[in-house]
Amino acid sequence: MHRLVIALVSLIGLTGVAVVAGYLFLFSAGTDRAARLAPADTAVYVNVYLQPSAGQQMNLSALIGRFPGFADDATLDDKVDQIVQNMLSGAGVDYRADVKPWLGDQVAIAARPESPDPAEAEPVVIAEVKDRAAAEDAIVELAGEGATFSVQAYEGVEIQVATDTAYAFVDEMLVIGPGADAISRVIDVSRGADSLAARPDFQSTMDAMPTDHLAAAFFDLAALAGAMEAEQQLDAVSTAGAVLVAEQDGLHLSGSAPFAMDAAEPSGRAGFALGTEPSSLVGWMPADTMAEIVVFGLRQTLEDAEAAAADAPEMAEVTSALDTARAVVAFGLGIDLDADILPLLDREVAIGFRGMDGELPSGLLLLRPENATAAEASLATIAERLSAIGAQATTEQVGDVALTTVALPDVGEVAFTVTDEIVIIGLGSDDVLASIEAHDAGTSLGQSEPYRHAFEVAGTRAGNEAWVNVAEIVELFGGAGLDDDTRDILGQIGAFAITAPSRDDQIEFHAVLTVLETRPE
Repeated sequence: MHRLVIALVSLIGLTGVAVVAGYLFLFSAGTDRAARLAPADTAVYVNVYLQPSAGQQMNLSALIGRFPGFADDATLDDKVDQIVQNMLSGAGVDYRADVKPWLGDQVAIAARPESPDPAEAEPVVIAEVKDRAAAEDAIVELAGEGATFSVQAYEGVEIQVATDTAYAFVDEMLVIGPGADAISRVIDVSRGADSLAARPDFQSTMDAMPTDHLAAAFFDLAALAGAMEAEQQLDAVSTAGAVLVAEQDGLHLSGSAPFAMDAAEPSGRAGFALGTEPSSLVGWMPADTMAEIVVFGLRQTLEDAEAAAADAPEMAEVTSALDTARAVVAFGLGIDLDADILPLLDREVAIGFRGMDGELPSGLLLLRPENATAAEASLATIAERLSAIGAQATTEQVGDVALTTVALPDVGEVAFTVTDEIVIIGLGSDDVLASIEAHDAGTSLGQSEPYRHAFEVAGTRAGNEAWVNVAEIVELFGGAGLDDDTRDILGQIGAFAITAPSRDDQIEFHAVLTVLETRPE
């Protein structure tokens, strides 16, 4: 039985892992029968359909056709089946023989928090069945030799119960759970108890999502926060929803969470406001940057996290370690983390990775603080204090900027400058000068086609973001440990991008994976 659960959960999880798996989980305009069986106290719900809409099928077929070995549409189904067969065979599941013949048009997972540890919440799987006799035979086979089930009758339904698992057929849906109690709750819903589908917050959250999608998810954030005793950290958001959509040039995971401005703490409202603007720091990254991440309001995030840890007894070791780190840095380097470092992180922080320079990474740390003058003074103070303990600091004028280089014995060197209220820090002067040149010449990452295209697929760009040129990263690191087929597939992926804008009393989330039209040279 565990193998069947692994198979069904794996099928759902694969939608967010690979384009190939996305082909299996295509949206149908049919009714969400699983949500009508899921108990009302469900906190996490993930649902996929196994029948395509015309638009989604066309987009996914076109995307998959760009990958090596998938250009022949006539054999596309067989190839996808074979890949899924290989993926599930590791769990001891024969997908073609044991799952595909009876599995209907819908598979869903519904889970509720059982303890402060979300990992301990075991899900209930609800799968539509098109051939009950075949499903019953497959369950016996998948349960394996030695598995013994006993029958418990509940509300006219026979629940098959074994150690740590149970299943039943409820309204022509196969329901699998960790025990009879979990199945009984689903049966109660089928007999008239409140369902997830009837909850107004579920309806409003999912109604806000695009209707034509591959898969959908709903999260009761308030319930999850309550189970983890973290209500204060999620005081302004209660639910979130997300859908996976096949676009013409990639996959797009789109989600949102309503933001209650009147319930938010001042730090939450400030963070929401910062999420309304796009990053400016990508305009200072050279076009050959392979990966970047931008965070707004990092200082407040760190301070809020530390305050939350101080209020949690189980986090005492973490707060003690932070206090020790402050003392070590102050004593050994003469740097006050709270006064010298945190003010640099109060607005926009970005890291750009350009590759490897020997054994060292090449890249940039870019900062756009609230007060650039104060930030420049802080950096000068840090350089001075490092010089007092053996570092060598030199400053030279390069064009219109003053470039400071701090050489640390047995460590390396760091260079920095402040220009146009932007702090540029690199592992050496070359990275800093490349940043200035890219900005001044209009040849930055933010103006490059791979970067712009990824966010065009996302449909928006604001707030925290990340971007990775997947093909270049795979090429840089050689795909160590990957077989040739996997390496070729990853090499056909263009970029992965995430953005989290705030607008219209919503915190949005967009993640995209683009697929190249032609093979990279």
